[in-house]
Amino acid sequence: MRGLFLQQPFEFRLDVKGEDFVQGQPVECVLRVKNHASEPRTIGTPKLLLALANLKKVKSKDPSAFEVLSEVESERGVEVAASAEYVFEHAFPLEINCPITDKAQSPYLLYGNSEQPSELGQLLLTVNLHPHLKAIFDTCTTVFSFIPKGESSKNGWTSVKLKPPESRRLSFVEELNLSARFEDEALVVKYLFSVKKFDTAMTSINVKKGKTEVQQSWPVSEYLFGGGFVQQQYVEKMIDAALAEVSSGL
Repeated sequence: MRGLFLQQPFEFRLDVKGEDFVQGQPVECVLRVKNHASEPRTIGTPKLLLALANLKKVKSKDPSAFEVLSEVESERGVEVAASAEYVFEHAFPLEINCPITDKAQSPYLLYGNSEQPSELGQLLLTVNLHPHLKAIFDTCTTVFSFIPKGESSKNGWTSVKLKPPESRRLSFVEELNLSARFEDEALVVKYLFSVKKFDTAMTSINVKKGKTEVQQSWPVSEYLFGGGFVQQQYVEKMIDAALAEVSSGL
């Protein structure tokens, strides 16, 4: 993946190893700064930033579109000869609970020579689900027949909204917001069900909407095999246990 940004007389070229990334994966970058002038020029302070972008604000070129997550600077006042290049490298370690790319936001790489993030070159960084989280979300759709309605990230949680299948067992469930995050040596999984609840009065039965939350902590020794492979039977057992909390019993 490559980005190109011009700040005369300099050309900033960012080379990134890879096209897509997952949570917890390092992003290896090489920033090349070429002097297109006919004489030596001094660069101020070439910068390389990892930021979280509000995509709507990026589109409208709002200066507040970016929240800087991590920043690295090269040495200051580097002189670059005419038609020569200055090169520096850096690897950003993505946090294991870092935001993913969704409809509203995405990590970005920003690069160039400015104190204002909005005035730097921009390269969208596509970050997908960690494989262990993907295994959980995929199990809900392939084994339990939920329909995905979109993934998102907020406050260190990665979530997916799911529409329940047409079944008697889940006839009271209208939606499941399934969230997960890594905490120390465990994977914490939180189920927030939107459900129909019955309010029984003396003369009538009213249907009201409510919420039911279930939270589980999965030890690494339980949900993973050796070598980091997900124990599928354990994943299915834990999801099934959460669904039992909202089962109609029919």
